[in-house]
Amino acid sequence: MTTELYERVRRNLFGDGHQNALTQLLGDRSAIHGPIQCTPEEFSQILYELTQGELDKRNEMVSYETVAKGNKSILKFNDGSLFRVVKAKSPLGAALIVVTPHLPSMDDLLEARAMPLTRLVSEALMIPDAFKRVVDEYKRGEVKREAGKAVAEHKMARESRLEAIVESVEKAKSGETIMVRGQQNIVALVNLGFVPGLVDNPDNWIDAEDFPGMRYSHGRSGHEVLLTGREKFRPVEELNRLEFIFLVHRSDDDPAKFTSMVRKFRETRGDGSPYSLQEFQTDLIALVKYPEELKGRTEEDLGLMADEVEHVIDRRQVLDKGILPYEAVFKKDTATIIASILKHKIPSREIRKALDYFEYTGMIDPQYKAALYQQIMDATRESDDLLRDKRVKEIVAEVLRKIPKERLTSMSVTLALSPYVNELGFGRLVKIRDRILQLKAMVHDQ
Repeated sequence: MTTELYERVRRNLFGDGHQNALTQLLGDRSAIHGPIQCTPEEFSQILYELTQGELDKRNEMVSYETVAKGNKSILKFNDGSLFRVVKAKSPLGAALIVVTPHLPSMDDLLEARAMPLTRLVSEALMIPDAFKRVVDEYKRGEVKREAGKAVAEHKMARESRLEAIVESVEKAKSGETIMVRGQQNIVALVNLGFVPGLVDNPDNWIDAEDFPGMRYSHGRSGHEVLLTGREKFRPVEELNRLEFIFLVHRSDDDPAKFTSMVRKFRETRGDGSPYSLQEFQTDLIALVKYPEELKGRTEEDLGLMADEVEHVIDRRQVLDKGILPYEAVFKKDTATIIASILKHKIPSREIRKALDYFEYTGMIDPQYKAALYQQIMDATRESDDLLRDKRVKEIVAEVLRKIPKERLTSMSVTLALSPYVNELGFGRLVKIRDRILQLKAMVHDQ
């Protein structure tokens, strides 16, 4: 598996567009079926990655064996795969290293002698200068990386100061986001007078879902600030390094929007019980801690899932379109719609799915949809059994957990989604796709 340092060294040695032909030796060696040619520097970089530059020490990944008969140099990997390594010349006379999968003969097995890898570099291939150039580049990269870490740690320490956090809150404008690093600073802000609470559905994307937030009144200026928690996954586990992201709304620079958001803010849970500091912290961590089901997933993985949900949506669209009489919906003929529902005894959950579809396509507006649904419920004397849209996030997480990374295919996504297609209608499937695309963007930004 290549690393960030590997990529930096590769770019410095060979340029941005150049890819090392031997990269597969670091991972899927079974995919190598024939000889691969590379430069001594390319071979040296792969050897450095396999050994961390320590050619004279044993390691768990690869070893070097020689066979006197035929003058063979062989790399033996821990998975049992063998590769013969030969030095050659290009038509222009440049040095080449040729690596070929090796099937040993009985003589090879009997006569093979283990040698330090340093003998391969210095004696068999005679490329010590090339290997040294690679080692020197890795050393320079290590120095730069450590320097970068020191700068990042200094910046982190500065941003983690409580005074700096309060200053950023007071300077931020409505619509901006601020970052509070460390769970200890969340507690410190509450002790300073930041009031924790819940913001009811701030984005109008997930119905009936609360997001943790804080309300703060600036003593000197008198203006108020509402901070709404934002979802921003980071692969960080230490509580003192977690990055809590908040969306800012201020009473002085956007009063109308601030008033609208404050109406959604409350200091108790939905059932009226107190919202404790512990619950507040738990809800914040859920927004920023990297979920287990996303670990190891790539943008391509999530893009494949989103594409497959699109196909499921297409199939569901055909179903939802036919649940209610199409012409009657187009003409907003409420009496005919209700008569059809009573005649065919259509369940309320299917009715709502169909209405979601017609609203999404623009055939009916939200006002007519709400009025029609109420009349249908009155006529059928059924209650709305619709699931909360928070279920969307739960389903995406369940599907991601069901499918191991190595088995992520269109077919596996379809099978994993199949139990939910009947449970959720067209509108919810659209939101599932939106949720997956949202996660894809988060993976890209991390």
